Amino acid sequence: MPPLDFFSMTAVVAVNLLAIAFVLPWSMGHQVDAPARHAQRFFLLQGLAWIVILVASRHPVRPWIDILPFLAASISMWALWQLSRALVGWLGPRSLLLERGLLLMCMAGPLGFVVLVNHMDYRLAWFSLCHGLGVALAACMALRPRKRVARGWRYMMFGIGMVMAASLLMRSVLALETPWLPFFTADSPANHGFALVAPFCTTLLLIAILVAWRDEANQKLRDMALQDALTGLANRRSLETQGQHMLKRAMREGLPLSLVMLDLDYFKGFNDRYGHVVGDQALQLLARTLQKQTRGDELAARWGGEEFCLLVYASPDEVQALCMRLKSALLLGSRLELAFELCFSAGCAHAESVWEGLTLEQMLAQADKALYQAKHLGRSRWETVILSPS
Repeated sequence: MPPLDFFSMTAVVAVNLLAIAFVLPWSMGHQVDAPARHAQRFFLLQGLAWIVILVASRHPVRPWIDILPFLAASISMWALWQLSRALVGWLGPRSLLLERGLLLMCMAGPLGFVVLVNHMDYRLAWFSLCHGLGVALAACMALRPRKRVARGWRYMMFGIGMVMAASLLMRSVLALETPWLPFFTADSPANHGFALVAPFCTTLLLIAILVAWRDEANQKLRDMALQDALTGLANRRSLETQGQHMLKRAMREGLPLSLVMLDLDYFKGFNDRYGHVVGDQALQLLARTLQKQTRGDELAARWGGEEFCLLVYASPDEVQALCMRLKSALLLGSRLELAFELCFSAGCAHAESVWEGLTLEQMLAQADKALYQAKHLGRSRWETVILSPS
């Protein structure tokens, strides 16, 4: 059996990557988000880069020995940048140092082919160095997520990146220290080793990306189960879940806690007069107003119909100030967006200090009674009930 040369090994890698690039969109389907699109582009660009390397290995003469490696290097670094965009989408904003460092490597690597055009060994060493550092930076971007994501695929991606980075850095050293690696497509042991490592790492990377995509899809389903479809606020189930955590935090840190239940005044009349579409717009307007007036550690939720809940770390005076801001913002917004005025009534259950045994259900029941009292007294007002252990 004849030994494999660099051309044959490159062909295997190129076919492998292109097959993944065409199968991945089919397996994911057409309804995918931006991070998945970036991952698909990564494999497609990597496959194109290896095709260019394949062609370059058959034309080791000028000007092709200069143009084709530069093109392959540029496409390869572009692919690496696409992978980094996928990680940003899946994990949230990444370290500015990592992002800028990767961008610098993506530009500096291909630039070396231009600056060192007459020194094949130096430009190969330079690009391998930049590529290796870029891969290492991209691998580090898989760590420290800003979102709730699984660990397994992130650690797998980090490990794959470090293996690829090590092989590229080794090739950079060999390009300068050995006589048998004179240029980008040389039929040498270092390039043979790199062509063997590449498909193995690519397969593992494909698995990691598929797991990341599935993990994100599952997280979206979990979020949808806890989110009101019309307003985008937390739903009743989410309020009950997050409310328990807020109760525990208030008790642990000695924070005051208020549960405010709001109800749009005369909503049924607006619905009957203007139609359900305008009614939905009114609910969405109130939801946006609530979101703007609550802090990041507080909760706004839709309880059902035209009823909404706020769970805030606030005293009765602060709740009153909050309701006044909400009333003004809602009046102004409804005049501008709906051409009629909206107002609400509210009931607040306030605990100056949360004690052992106080439940969210108790606070909801007392807030509902206060809301009923506000409506009974004429609407467009709010009433407060002070809770105590006795």
